[in-house]
Amino acid sequence: MLEADGNVRLRTSDGFTVTGDAFSMDLKLNRFMVAGHVTLHDPSGTVSGAAISDFLDFKRIYFVPVTSEPDRWTFLNGDLAHPAKGRVMPGDVFYFPPVTTHPDMSGTGAIIGTKTYVRFVGAVAYVGGVGIPLGSNVVSFSSNQYLAQNSLSGATADITWQVAGSPNALTALHLRYDPTYKLYGSVEQHFVGDHEYAILSVNPATRAEKWWNAMLYEKLGSRFQIQSFTQYYAQQNYLQLPRSAQQTTWINATYAFPHSYVTATSQLVNYNLLGPGSLEVPKPLGGSLAHPTFLQVTANSFQNKIATLPLYENIYEGYGFAHDSVGSQYLNGFAQYPQFPPLQVPGLQSYGALCAYQYPTPPNHHLSYYCPTYTTIYNTVLGFNLYTPSLKLNHPDSPYQEYYFNASFNKQRQWNSLPHYIDNTNTTLTISRQPSRSLHMYAGYEIQNIGDHYINGGYQQCSQPNGLPTTFCPDSFTSFRGVATLRTTSFGFNDTPTPTFNFSLLVRHHQDFPIPVPGLFAFPANNILGQPLYSWWLGQPPYDATADVRFKILPHTLADISRTLYWYGNPYRAQYWQQNFVIQLLPI
Repeated sequence: MLEADGNVRLRTSDGFTVTGDAFSMDLKLNRFMVAGHVTLHDPSGTVSGAAISDFLDFKRIYFVPVTSEPDRWTFLNGDLAHPAKGRVMPGDVFYFPPVTTHPDMSGTGAIIGTKTYVRFVGAVAYVGGVGIPLGSNVVSFSSNQYLAQNSLSGATADITWQVAGSPNALTALHLRYDPTYKLYGSVEQHFVGDHEYAILSVNPATRAEKWWNAMLYEKLGSRFQIQSFTQYYAQQNYLQLPRSAQQTTWINATYAFPHSYVTATSQLVNYNLLGPGSLEVPKPLGGSLAHPTFLQVTANSFQNKIATLPLYENIYEGYGFAHDSVGSQYLNGFAQYPQFPPLQVPGLQSYGALCAYQYPTPPNHHLSYYCPTYTTIYNTVLGFNLYTPSLKLNHPDSPYQEYYFNASFNKQRQWNSLPHYIDNTNTTLTISRQPSRSLHMYAGYEIQNIGDHYINGGYQQCSQPNGLPTTFCPDSFTSFRGVATLRTTSFGFNDTPTPTFNFSLLVRHHQDFPIPVPGLFAFPANNILGQPLYSWWLGQPPYDATADVRFKILPHTLADISRTLYWYGNPYRAQYWQQNFVIQLLPI
């Protein structure tokens, strides 16, 4: 709702102006009203009235003129020169909706892009009843889903100031906080169309570590789309010459056929855009000059039902390669021989023999490196999925007593031109129930088999001194050859009694091979919020529990608090507890 009082002046893009005492517009219904000492002016003249109401979607304007005899006029299709007089009007044409709450924002003027945005002039935003002057501020309510795209990383809190906008663009300044970069500012620019968008940002913009992001998307016809994401990282103060710089680009293109689709995915990486020695690391280590390239083309069938069974399948096959002729620098030995330049090790992977290093001795005044390497590795992927829809296990009188069963199975193998192949098999079974309108519960069991096979050589058996297990060679690792089995039993529920409150809990038990040992495998890296980048990994603790609560704290803000606990159980006891704790403030 947009309201205005006192000396209201309205100008439309159709070329007419209206003045009056009060204005009201329902931005969702797309209609506005002006009442009290109304004047309507257009190229055909000026007329006075008591009230005017414009239904923009229907191109109908209703007007109560001030004439010697009571009358009512209806303007059709924007024709103000020829009113239809005396026509019956709907009963709520001049209904002013009551406004009982305090405003979220006020200003001295507003520019309205119907069905898309409002830009306030002299804007003041109210947070907890406190007014914050903003100058210019845009409130976007467009139905274009591309305006919701975001190229910023996660943050604990984000205060957004949308300083400018139009039906096809939006400029926003962000004041953000996260545990990694603390308090900082960011900038994001949106450009959108009916079938495309470009989202540009720099985040953080006020720190030396800057991430410049560009998300591009284009839909061509009804069958083809292409999108890309480019990230440029620079160590630089403000916009000075960077001390280090890296670039990564992902490109994804999809074409749909009547019963399948093909996706091409590529990744282009350059770890050092400035040359040797430019990275901020202790000299004379220098930096990696690698710039690997990855490309994968995969054909996927649509989901197909198998005969009359409650079972669906889809298959996929892909071909790709990875290439890097530069590789990374060999860093050992430079402290001992600083007079020699860094040694560049080419290729993606060394395999087939032990690497040998020959240090500089007279008369050989250079550092030599001998190791079979692969600069290009090709791969072929073949896999299929089987799954069931939600199957009812019973037929009670109440839907809140129904149990549902779901199952899925995935099998995949990837062959490489390196004598190496990878098998993945995943089986998931779940039973779920909705005991009440707001509560959902489920229990699940998952088995993942991951085989990392090298045809010649590969994983070597770890040795136990005197036949006794050690920290780095526990019993289960004496037979480990790169084939792992991960079994997970899980129970979870989600309760949403109101739209602004949600609580969820997930408890999992893992029975894995190799058996996890504290300290042997590191936990996965976290994002800037402190959350693990993936939900399972080799060596994860046998038990974990995650609780999450989300609730409303301000009229347009939710707080989300989550905590995850990991523990190993006996014989390791409490000293091997670990946890993640994350707090976020989210806009409604």
